This record gives sequence, C-alpha cells and structure tokens, in this order.
Amino acid sequence: MKKSNYSKLSLLGLMLLFLVSGNVYSQVENVVTGKVFPAGMQTPMRDVTVQIQGDDSSIILTDGNGFFSMKVSAFPVSLVFRKNTYQTQVVEVKKASDITIYLSVAEKAVNDYGQEVGMRIKLNPESRDGILMFSSTDNRFRYWFDNRVYFDGAFYLGDNTYQGVEHEIGNGVNIRRMRFALKAIIWGNWGGEIDFDFGNNAVDIKDAYVRYIGKNWQIKAGNFREPMSIETMTTSRYITFMERPYATEQAPSRHLGIDYKMFTNHIFFEGGLFSSNIANDLIRDQNKSNGTNAGWSVTGRFAYAPIKKEKMVLHLGVSGSYRVPKIQELGDPINSFRYGENAETEINRKKYIDTDWVPDCKTKTIVGLEAAYAVKNFRVQGEYLRTDITRDADKVPAGEDKYSLHGFYVMGAWLINNADYYYNMADAEFSQIDFRNNKKGAFEFALRYSFMDANTFKEGVDIPYMQGGSGESYTAGVSYYFNYNVKLMLNYSYMNHDRWADGKGKFKTYDIDANGNDITPAGEGGIDFSTIQARILIAF
Repeated sequence: MKKSNYSKLSLLGLMLLFLVSGNVYSQVENVVTGKVFPAGMQTPMRDVTVQIQGDDSSIILTDGNGFFSMKVSAFPVSLVFRKNTYQTQVVEVKKASDITIYLSVAEKAVNDYGQEVGMRIKLNPESRDGILMFSSTDNRFRYWFDNRVYFDGAFYLGDNTYQGVEHEIGNGVNIRRMRFALKAIIWGNWGGEIDFDFGNNAVDIKDAYVRYIGKNWQIKAGNFREPMSIETMTTSRYITFMERPYATEQAPSRHLGIDYKMFTNHIFFEGGLFSSNIANDLIRDQNKSNGTNAGWSVTGRFAYAPIKKEKMVLHLGVSGSYRVPKIQELGDPINSFRYGENAETEINRKKYIDTDWVPDCKTKTIVGLEAAYAVKNFRVQGEYLRTDITRDADKVPAGEDKYSLHGFYVMGAWLINNADYYYNMADAEFSQIDFRNNKKGAFEFALRYSFMDANTFKEGVDIPYMQGGSGESYTAGVSYYFNYNVKLMLNYSYMNHDRWADGKGKFKTYDIDANGNDITPAGEGGIDFSTIQARILIAF
C-alpha cells in the first residue's frame, strides 16, 4: 500500500474514533441526576414525576430515596417536576450535574391560629392488624388509636359463711375499662401518647408522655407504668386471663418519671426515676395541703432471651424497685405503704388480702423474677415477687421495723385453630397472637395458680403482727378471638384465703380474746368462694 493511502486511512480512522468517542462521551455526560425534597424538610419525596419539558415520553418517577436520573440529548434542557398537592416546578439545567429540588405546597393554607402553613404532609389511612393508623409515605409521621371497651359480668358461688356469719358477695356487671388513647410519632424520632380511662363512670389519666426514639432505644418522660413484671407490663388487651394474679399487685403502677429503654435481638433493659402519681399532683395536691415531699423511686427491668426464633422463645427476666414513701390521696397517711388487691375480680370489690396503710415507713424494696417459654401455640409463664418494707424503729414496737410480703404465679396456655404466640423483644413481652392465616378465629385455653402472702410474723410468735392475710387462687380460662379486634373471655376461679385475709377488718375471719389475742382453733381457715366471670372485649 502506498504511503499516501495509508496516511489517508489513518486520518479517517482517527476521525471515526473521535466521532465515536465523542458520541460515547456525550451519552455519558448528558445525564442529570438529583434528589427531590419537600420545602423546608430533608425527607426525600418518592413518586415525583420528572420529565423533559414538552416530551411526554421522557417521564420517570423518583425512587424511595427521592432520587432520579434523566438522560438528555443536549443542554440546556428544562426539566419539569410534578406531584399532587405541590407546586409544579420547571428547572433549566445547562450542563450535566447533580441537582437538589425542593417542592412547595400547591396552595396556601392556614392552621387553627390563622398562620400560613409552611408545609403539609399527606397521611394515608390503613388498618394494621385491626389498628387504624394514619401514616406518611416515608413513615416519619404516624398517628393511631388504641381504644378499648371491656364489658364484664361475674357470678359468685359457694357457702361464704364463716363462724356463723354470712359474708355476702354481690353478683353484677360493669364496664371494666373504656379506654381512649391517641399515639403519634412525628419527624421519625419524636413520639407521644395520651390515654384516658372512662370506666366505672370516672375519668382516669393513664399514659401521658413524650419520647425520643432511636434505632434500638428510647427516652420517655411523663406519666406511665414503672417497668416491672412481664405480666404487669403487658397491656390488658393481651393478657391471658381477665385479671392479673395476686402477686403482681406488688409491682408499681403508673407514676410521673423519666425512663430509658434499649434492646437488641436477645437483650432488653428499661429503667427510670419516678415521682408521684399524676392525679395526686394535679388534682388532689397533697403537697400543697400538708407540705409533704412528693417521694421518689428507682425501678428497672432486665430480660434475656437465649432462645429467640420465629416460633420459639425462652424468656428470662429480673426486675427491682427501690422506693421512699410518695404522696398519697388527700387524707391518706403520709410516709405509708399499702398492699391491697381485689380477689382477681373487679365485680366483687372486697379486698380480702389487704395490709391497709402501713405507717411510719422509710423505704420499700421490690424484687421480681420472671420466666416464660413459648413454642408455636403453647406457652408457660411464671413470676415471683417479694416486697420488703423498712419502718422507723423509733416509732414502732420492738421487732416490728421490718415487714415483708411475697407471692408467685405459674400459668400455661394453649392456642388452637392455626394460631401462634408472638414475642416482642422491643418490650420483652408477649403481644397480639398471630393468626394471620386463620379465617375462623382462634381458641385459647389456659390454667393458672397464684399465691400471695401478706403476713409477717415475729420470731417465735404464731400470730402475725402484720395481718395482711394470704390466699391462693386456681383459675381456668377459655377465650375466643373472633378477629384482631374482638375477643370473648370466660374465667372460673376458686379463691382460698387464710384467717387473716379479713379485708382490713371489714369482716372477721378469726377469734380474739379480751386482750386482742388470736384464739382461732388450729386449722380454721378464712373465706373461700368461686367466681365465674365473662368479658366481651372490643379494641379499635
């Protein structure tokens, strides 16, 4: 080949190479990428329409991260961004680049204070296993209800005559709970709850708190239940029997405080510092009347799940609380503690096991142990709780400066009709049962034994100086879950009490002589009876 021809071919090849590379370079470079956000926020917007102005074939949508990538033939180019309820925005792009777009709401709106709204978040309603929830597409804003109505009835059986005296127990019905709660998560990390109970023709503030939520932790402040006992911490909507056992009444109730919680796949911890009851502070105002300190307590709960699988869990836990006397209701004695519990029913209001107010107290310590095992549709659970009270030795008789009480329960439950138990590590408890694949509802059968002893004896003395009484109960229950929202419960219980379970003196279960000494014949027991209870529960 002649040199001139070779040179021509070489020149032609170079030109072709230049054109191809230029075209490739152009294809690579003629791309616009970016993200879209609502004005004033850093929450990505998904499903925003992006297109080249005048070219309907170029339409694409932003992904879940608000990201888009648009190829264009040449620059400059005008891109159009559209989404319902937001102003359409046209942006001129002069070169390949990565851009950020902020969309404003389409029309002006004002809030309840007459101020112009800077942003609006569209909430989508849906039912999540029976719970009505409103949430934004990015799930950073969520609002849901937790409303419940429990209609109870009870019938009492047995001869309640003791030493020739009839101790009538009244049958009846009542609205056990009528709860209205609104819960929310805003901006992804902040949350709160307001919960009222209108049962028994009274208004009672239950939960009222704010919280900050991390990935596997949270900080909570307000009025809520102190963390102790798996049965106590489980919401009444999900407990197996109509009422909790005697022993768990030792666990503290709701108080004002601040609390920290964290959890992993196998470990749970929650603990906090608490003061008095919200109703006492805001309504009765004992502090104002008597100049009494509000009191305080430190309470914590730790749980470990060495086995945690989808259909199997082993739960072990321990909890404790150190307490100084708190403000009680107006008129109640200060520096006092009390244990009192209805006989695992709320229709019969008599408190057979009841210490009344224990005066001249300094501190109270509560310790609890808990264990549970569940495999598919079978579950066993048990707890032991003990309370020790230290009293002012200078103000009480010799040897009566220490007072203790304790109790425990064991239970077993069995689900049928293709339903399983569900364990929630975030709260270290069993929550709503799982029967997603069941169209016919689910039956649950359960048995429980519980025991409580609120007597304290002096060494070498057969009569307790603290006569709170003791008792045991045997309970069998059957429940039918119509769906996630409606449940029918039927419980039978046999209650067996000792001679000192006298309802703080409302009725005598033992004989005394002229000096006040117990002369009840050996082996003489207290009041025993049986209870049949039923409940229809609806939650929404």
